[in-house]
Amino acid sequence: MLLRKVARELRHSSRNGNNGLVFCACSSSFSSFSSLSSDDDGNKEEEGGKGGEGSEDKEENDTSKVEMRHASRKNLVSKSWEYRKGEPWGWLYDATPRKETIHNFLSQKNSILSDRVKTKMYLDHKKDPVKYSSENLAKEYMVREQRIMAILALKRREAEWIKNGKELDYDLEARFEAVFGTSERGAGERHYVDVPTYPSFEVLTGEEANERTPGLKVDPEKLAMREERELVKTFKERLDFNTGVTGASLKRESRRKHAAKRPKGGFALLVTPLGKNAKDPYVAPLDGEVRPLNDDEEVFKNQRTIKPRRRIG
Repeated sequence: MLLRKVARELRHSSRNGNNGLVFCACSSSFSSFSSLSSDDDGNKEEEGGKGGEGSEDKEENDTSKVEMRHASRKNLVSKSWEYRKGEPWGWLYDATPRKETIHNFLSQKNSILSDRVKTKMYLDHKKDPVKYSSENLAKEYMVREQRIMAILALKRREAEWIKNGKELDYDLEARFEAVFGTSERGAGERHYVDVPTYPSFEVLTGEEANERTPGLKVDPEKLAMREERELVKTFKERLDFNTGVTGASLKRESRRKHAAKRPKGGFALLVTPLGKNAKDPYVAPLDGEVRPLNDDEEVFKNQRTIKPRRRIG
Protein backbone atom coordinates (compact mmCIF):
# COMPACT_ATOMS: atom_id res chain seq x y z
CA MET A 1 0.00 0.00 0.00
CA LEU A 2 2.77 2.42 0.94
CA LEU A 3 4.77 1.84 -2.27
CA ARG A 4 1.68 2.19 -4.49
CA LYS A 5 0.79 5.42 -2.72
CA VAL A 6 4.28 6.88 -3.21
CA ALA A 7 4.36 5.83 -6.89
CA ARG A 8 0.93 7.41 -7.49
CA GLU A 9 2.01 10.69 -5.94
CA LEU A 10 5.25 10.71 -7.96
CA ARG A 11 3.34 10.14 -11.21
CA HIS A 12 0.84 12.85 -10.33
CA SER A 13 3.61 15.34 -9.51
CA SER A 14 5.60 14.61 -12.67
CA ARG A 15 2.42 14.80 -14.81
CA ASN A 16 1.68 18.29 -13.56
CA GLY A 17 5.29 19.39 -13.97
CA ASN A 18 5.51 20.21 -10.23
CA ASN A 19 8.97 18.80 -9.52
CA GLY A 20 9.49 20.98 -6.46
CA LEU A 21 6.82 19.11 -4.49
CA VAL A 22 7.97 15.59 -5.24
CA PHE A 23 10.13 15.35 -2.15
CA CYS A 24 7.40 16.85 0.03
CA ALA A 25 4.90 14.26 -1.18
CA CYS A 26 7.33 11.39 -0.61
CA SER A 27 8.35 12.61 2.80
CA SER A 28 4.74 12.95 3.88
CA SER A 29 4.04 9.39 2.77
CA PHE A 30 6.98 7.94 4.65
CA SER A 31 6.24 10.00 7.74
CA SER A 32 2.71 8.65 7.79
CA PHE A 33 3.98 5.07 7.74
CA SER A 34 3.89 4.78 11.51
CA SER A 35 0.22 5.76 11.60
CA LEU A 36 -0.90 3.29 8.93
CA SER A 37 -3.35 0.65 10.09
CA SER A 38 -4.19 -2.72 8.56
CA ASP A 39 -7.01 -1.55 6.32
CA ASP A 40 -8.96 -4.05 4.28
CA ASP A 41 -8.89 -4.26 0.49
CA GLY A 42 -12.04 -2.18 0.18
CA ASN A 43 -10.43 0.79 1.88
CA LYS A 44 -7.38 0.47 -0.37
CA GLU A 45 -9.51 0.54 -3.53
CA GLU A 46 -11.46 3.48 -2.14
CA GLU A 47 -8.26 5.46 -1.59
CA GLY A 48 -7.10 4.66 -5.11
CA GLY A 49 -10.43 5.74 -6.61
CA LYS A 50 -10.18 9.27 -5.26
CA GLY A 51 -7.47 10.14 -7.80
CA GLY A 52 -5.04 12.95 -7.09
CA GLU A 53 -7.28 15.09 -4.88
CA GLY A 54 -5.89 13.74 -1.60
CA SER A 55 -2.28 14.09 -2.72
CA GLU A 56 -2.88 17.71 -3.77
CA ASP A 57 -4.21 18.55 -0.30
CA LYS A 58 -1.20 16.90 1.32
CA GLU A 59 1.18 18.80 -0.95
CA GLU A 60 -0.44 22.10 0.01
CA ASN A 61 -0.26 21.21 3.72
CA ASP A 62 3.41 20.23 3.43
CA THR A 63 4.25 23.47 1.61
CA SER A 64 2.51 25.56 4.24
CA LYS A 65 4.34 23.70 7.01
CA VAL A 66 7.70 24.40 5.36
CA GLU A 67 6.84 28.10 4.98
CA MET A 68 5.75 28.29 8.63
CA ARG A 69 8.97 26.61 9.74
CA HIS A 70 11.10 29.07 7.74
CA ALA A 71 9.14 32.03 9.09
CA SER A 72 9.50 30.87 12.69
CA ARG A 73 13.24 30.32 12.19
CA LYS A 74 13.67 33.83 10.76
CA ASN A 75 11.71 35.32 13.66
CA LEU A 76 13.80 33.34 16.16
CA VAL A 77 17.10 34.60 14.71
CA SER A 78 15.96 38.23 14.63
CA LYS A 79 14.94 38.09 18.31
CA SER A 80 18.03 36.25 19.58
CA TRP A 81 20.48 37.98 21.92
CA GLU A 82 23.38 37.48 19.51
CA TYR A 83 21.73 39.55 16.79
CA ARG A 84 21.93 43.33 16.88
CA LYS A 85 20.23 45.12 14.03
CA GLY A 86 22.47 47.58 12.22
CA GLU A 87 25.70 46.30 13.82
CA PRO A 88 28.28 44.06 12.12
CA TRP A 89 28.33 40.64 13.74
CA GLY A 90 30.39 37.53 13.18
CA TRP A 91 32.19 35.57 15.86
CA LEU A 92 30.32 35.50 19.15
CA TYR A 93 33.56 35.06 21.07
CA ASP A 94 37.04 36.34 20.23
CA ALA A 95 39.93 34.95 22.29
CA THR A 96 42.31 37.64 21.03
CA PRO A 97 42.33 41.21 22.35
CA ARG A 98 41.83 42.52 18.79
CA LYS A 99 38.01 42.46 18.95
CA GLU A 100 37.89 40.87 15.51
CA THR A 101 34.64 40.09 13.71
CA ILE A 102 33.78 38.68 10.32
CA HIS A 103 33.89 42.22 8.94
CA ASN A 104 37.07 43.24 10.80
CA PHE A 105 39.28 40.18 10.34
CA LEU A 106 42.86 41.38 10.82
CA SER A 107 44.21 37.85 11.23
CA GLN A 108 43.38 37.07 7.60
CA LYS A 109 46.83 38.42 6.69
CA ASN A 110 48.37 35.38 8.38
CA SER A 111 46.80 32.94 5.94
CA ILE A 112 47.34 34.81 2.65
CA LEU A 113 51.13 35.14 2.59
CA SER A 114 52.26 35.45 -1.02
CA ASP A 115 54.10 32.65 -2.78
CA ARG A 116 57.06 34.97 -3.29
CA VAL A 117 57.40 35.38 0.48
CA LYS A 118 57.09 31.63 1.04
CA THR A 119 59.77 30.93 -1.57
CA LYS A 120 62.06 33.48 0.07
CA MET A 121 61.54 31.76 3.44
CA TYR A 122 62.53 28.41 1.95
CA LEU A 123 65.63 29.75 0.16
CA ASP A 124 66.83 31.65 3.25
CA HIS A 125 66.28 28.60 5.46
CA LYS A 126 68.11 26.38 2.97
CA LYS A 127 71.04 28.82 2.81
CA ASP A 128 71.42 29.25 6.59
CA PRO A 129 69.20 26.96 8.71
CA VAL A 130 70.53 28.42 11.97
CA LYS A 131 70.06 32.10 11.20
CA TYR A 132 66.77 31.55 9.37
CA SER A 133 65.33 28.88 11.64
CA SER A 134 61.58 28.38 11.89
CA GLU A 135 61.55 30.28 15.18
CA ASN A 136 63.41 33.29 13.74
CA LEU A 137 61.31 33.31 10.57
CA ALA A 138 58.14 33.26 12.69
CA LYS A 139 59.33 36.36 14.53
CA GLU A 140 60.35 38.11 11.31
CA TYR A 141 57.10 37.47 9.45
CA MET A 142 54.86 37.78 12.55
CA VAL A 143 53.16 34.38 12.26
CA ARG A 144 53.21 31.22 14.36
CA GLU A 145 56.10 28.81 14.14
CA GLN A 146 53.82 25.93 13.12
CA ARG A 147 52.80 27.87 10.00
CA ILE A 148 56.46 28.43 9.08
CA MET A 149 57.28 24.73 9.52
CA ALA A 150 54.34 23.76 7.29
CA ILE A 151 55.41 26.28 4.61
CA LEU A 152 58.99 24.96 4.62
CA ALA A 153 57.77 21.35 4.38
CA LEU A 154 55.51 22.14 1.40
CA LYS A 155 58.22 24.15 -0.36
CA ARG A 156 60.66 21.28 0.21
CA ARG A 157 58.23 18.90 -1.45
CA GLU A 158 57.63 21.38 -4.27
CA ALA A 159 61.38 21.54 -4.93
CA GLU A 160 61.51 17.73 -5.09
CA TRP A 161 58.66 17.68 -7.62
CA ILE A 162 60.43 20.24 -9.82
CA LYS A 163 63.64 18.20 -9.60
CA ASN A 164 61.76 15.05 -10.67
CA GLY A 165 60.21 16.86 -13.65
CA LYS A 166 56.62 16.98 -12.37
CA GLU A 167 54.44 19.77 -13.75
CA LEU A 168 53.04 22.37 -11.33
CA ASP A 169 50.01 24.58 -11.97
CA TYR A 170 51.35 28.07 -11.38
CA ASP A 171 48.38 29.69 -13.14
CA LEU A 172 45.96 28.29 -10.58
CA GLU A 173 48.10 29.67 -7.78
CA ALA A 174 48.15 33.10 -9.44
CA ARG A 175 44.35 33.05 -9.77
CA PHE A 176 43.91 32.25 -6.09
CA GLU A 177 46.20 35.12 -5.13
CA ALA A 178 44.28 37.46 -7.44
CA VAL A 179 40.95 36.48 -5.87
CA PHE A 180 41.88 36.41 -2.18
CA GLY A 181 44.76 38.90 -2.22
CA THR A 182 48.22 38.49 -0.72
CA SER A 183 50.16 39.71 2.27
CA GLU A 184 53.89 40.20 2.74
CA ARG A 185 53.76 39.83 6.52
CA GLY A 186 51.39 38.46 9.14
CA ALA A 187 49.42 40.35 11.77
CA GLY A 188 51.19 39.10 14.89
CA GLU A 189 49.73 35.59 14.96
CA ARG A 190 50.29 33.91 18.31
CA HIS A 191 48.75 31.56 20.85
CA TYR A 192 46.25 33.06 23.29
CA VAL A 193 44.91 31.64 26.54
CA ASP A 194 41.63 32.62 28.13
CA VAL A 195 42.14 32.00 31.85
CA PRO A 196 38.81 31.21 33.54
CA THR A 197 37.93 33.27 36.60
CA TYR A 198 35.88 32.16 39.58
CA PRO A 199 34.28 34.18 42.39
CA SER A 200 36.35 34.51 45.55
CA PHE A 201 34.50 35.99 48.52
CA GLU A 202 36.33 37.64 51.37
CA VAL A 203 35.14 40.03 54.09
CA LEU A 204 36.97 43.37 53.86
CA THR A 205 36.57 46.78 55.36
CA GLY A 206 35.94 49.78 53.16
CA GLU A 207 39.57 50.93 53.33
CA GLU A 208 40.91 47.46 52.50
CA ALA A 209 38.54 47.17 49.56
CA ASN A 210 39.83 50.46 48.14
CA GLU A 211 43.48 49.41 48.51
CA ARG A 212 43.21 45.86 47.19
CA THR A 213 42.30 44.99 43.62
CA PRO A 214 41.63 41.39 42.59
CA GLY A 215 44.06 39.83 40.14
CA LEU A 216 44.41 36.59 38.24
CA LYS A 217 46.26 33.79 39.98
CA VAL A 218 47.66 32.67 36.62
CA ASP A 219 49.51 34.95 34.20
CA PRO A 220 47.87 34.40 30.77
CA GLU A 221 51.03 35.42 28.91
CA LYS A 222 53.28 32.91 30.71
CA LEU A 223 50.65 30.19 30.37
CA ALA A 224 50.33 30.87 26.64
CA MET A 225 54.12 30.68 26.17
CA ARG A 226 54.31 27.37 28.06
CA GLU A 227 51.47 25.87 26.03
CA GLU A 228 52.95 27.17 22.78
CA ARG A 229 56.23 25.36 23.44
CA GLU A 230 54.35 22.09 23.84
CA LEU A 231 52.23 22.76 20.74
CA VAL A 232 55.30 23.54 18.60
CA LYS A 233 57.08 20.39 19.81
CA THR A 234 54.07 18.17 19.08
CA PHE A 235 53.49 19.78 15.68
CA LYS A 236 57.12 19.27 14.62
CA GLU A 237 57.08 15.59 15.64
CA ARG A 238 53.89 14.91 13.69
CA LEU A 239 55.01 16.96 10.67
CA ASP A 240 58.34 15.11 10.44
CA PHE A 241 56.56 11.76 10.67
CA ASN A 242 53.86 12.64 8.11
CA THR A 243 56.37 14.01 5.59
CA GLY A 244 58.73 11.05 5.96
CA VAL A 245 61.60 12.92 7.60
CA THR A 246 61.51 10.41 10.47
CA GLY A 247 60.53 6.79 10.08
CA ALA A 248 61.11 6.78 6.31
CA SER A 249 60.85 2.98 6.03
CA LEU A 250 57.61 2.74 8.03
CA LYS A 251 54.33 2.10 6.26
CA ARG A 252 51.88 5.01 6.34
CA GLU A 253 48.89 2.94 5.19
CA SER A 254 46.41 1.37 7.55
CA ARG A 255 47.83 -1.92 8.80
CA ARG A 256 44.30 -3.22 9.21
CA LYS A 257 43.53 -2.84 5.48
CA HIS A 258 47.07 -3.24 4.09
CA ALA A 259 48.87 -5.69 6.33
CA ALA A 260 52.61 -6.11 5.86
CA LYS A 261 53.72 -9.23 4.04
CA ARG A 262 55.03 -11.91 6.32
CA PRO A 263 58.78 -12.37 5.72
CA LYS A 264 60.26 -15.77 5.11
CA GLY A 265 60.45 -17.58 8.45
CA GLY A 266 58.27 -15.06 10.31
CA PHE A 267 58.56 -11.64 11.93
CA ALA A 268 61.15 -10.57 14.50
CA LEU A 269 59.83 -9.87 17.99
CA LEU A 270 59.92 -6.57 19.86
CA VAL A 271 60.54 -7.43 23.51
CA THR A 272 59.66 -4.91 26.23
CA PRO A 273 61.06 -6.02 29.60
CA LEU A 274 58.88 -5.24 32.61
CA GLY A 275 59.80 -4.45 36.18
CA LYS A 276 61.36 -1.66 38.20
CA ASN A 277 64.91 -2.20 36.93
CA ALA A 278 63.93 -3.48 33.49
CA LYS A 279 66.21 -3.08 30.49
CA ASP A 280 65.39 -1.05 27.41
CA PRO A 281 63.21 -2.69 24.73
CA TYR A 282 65.10 -4.78 22.19
CA VAL A 283 64.48 -6.79 19.04
CA ALA A 284 64.81 -10.58 18.96
CA PRO A 285 65.36 -11.76 15.35
CA LEU A 286 64.87 -15.33 14.21
CA ASP A 287 68.58 -16.18 14.42
CA GLY A 288 68.52 -15.95 18.22
CA GLU A 289 70.53 -12.72 18.40
CA VAL A 290 69.49 -9.64 20.37
CA ARG A 291 69.88 -6.13 19.00
CA PRO A 292 68.69 -2.66 20.04
CA LEU A 293 65.98 -0.80 18.14
CA ASN A 294 67.03 1.16 15.06
CA ASP A 295 65.85 4.71 14.37
CA ASP A 296 62.67 3.77 12.50
CA GLU A 297 61.71 1.16 15.09
CA GLU A 298 62.26 3.75 17.82
CA VAL A 299 59.94 6.16 15.98
CA PHE A 300 57.30 3.44 15.63
CA LYS A 301 57.52 2.62 19.33
CA ASN A 302 57.15 6.30 20.27
CA GLN A 303 54.14 6.62 17.97
CA ARG A 304 52.39 3.82 19.86
CA THR A 305 53.32 5.15 23.30
CA ILE A 306 50.81 7.36 25.09
CA LYS A 307 52.42 10.68 25.93
CA PRO A 308 51.02 12.33 29.06
CA ARG A 309 50.85 16.11 28.91
CA ARG A 310 48.96 18.99 30.47
CA ARG A 311 45.55 19.94 29.16
CA ILE A 312 45.75 22.75 26.60
CA GLY A 313 42.89 25.14 25.89
